[in-house]
Amino acid sequence: MLVSKLKEVWKEITLLSTWIASVTGAFIIPLPSWYASDENTSFFVKFGVFIATVLAGFLILYSLKNKIIRTWMRLSVEFIVLFIGVYATYHFAREAKTLPYLEKDIVIGDEFVENNPFEAFKTSHGFLPSRNEQMMIVLGDPEKAWTKESITSNRMQLIILLFLCYLFSAGFIISFCNLIILYKEKYQSIE
Repeated sequence: MLVSKLKEVWKEITLLSTWIASVTGAFIIPLPSWYASDENTSFFVKFGVFIATVLAGFLILYSLKNKIIRTWMRLSVEFIVLFIGVYATYHFAREAKTLPYLEKDIVIGDEFVENNPFEAFKTSHGFLPSRNEQMMIVLGDPEKAWTKESITSNRMQLIILLFLCYLFSAGFIISFCNLIILYKEKYQSIE
């Protein structure tokens, strides 16, 4: 009787620790540097992590009632496919929507301001530096070259993709751990 109670508590502890690990592990995915004038960015990132945490918590609650191995196998596959797809999209979007500056990636925009410093540089020097050197012209301040609205739009797209990466990685870790627990219970009950 004590052993069966310990098994139930151990399952809940395992799922809870998986939930915590998936949320803290979400911070491993690199985040671009945000321009200092935007105060809402850190709020949106924290809010996204909070929502991912809550949704992952609901997945754990769902796991306590649903003991069908096939369901958790399907969820594991779906979450890993979604995570890989969204992470690849995030990686390519990050490459396209950021420029390096002093070992940081700064979010840029899609639309240039009227007095574009790149055009002035090209006119005076006869060439435009490579993409990796363009942020040096504006000294790390993207608002000197791109409109604030386009920078904000790109920033929000990256935040949403990052949030989805957090969510799908947490969902995969929880569903996969639950699948392992259910397989272990199935094979122990056969013995």
